[in-house]
Amino acid sequence: MNSKNWTLSMLAAGMLLVPGCSTNPPHEPLGLAVEEMRQMQTQNPDAADSHGPMRLDGDKAHKVISSYRGEAQSASGVAGNIEINIGN
Repeated sequence: MNSKNWTLSMLAAGMLLVPGCSTNPPHEPLGLAVEEMRQMQTQNPDAADSHGPMRLDGDKAHKVISSYRGEAQSASGVAGNIEINIGN
């Protein structure tokens, strides 16, 4: 019984080593085209790490926010019913 287990163990170990002797060349790594396209489309890959100064003037920002809020408050609601026809 012991020699039978040893023989099966050696056969299993031999089967594991056989695929390592393959003469087929390895496949080209997948995703190279996607990675190349991403690199070409990225102008500055370190942009998230380099924090520049804020370029918005305080007075100008106040005018923009005030105009947005003014437009939202003066907007009128929907006049009349809205019909939605789904299907036939």
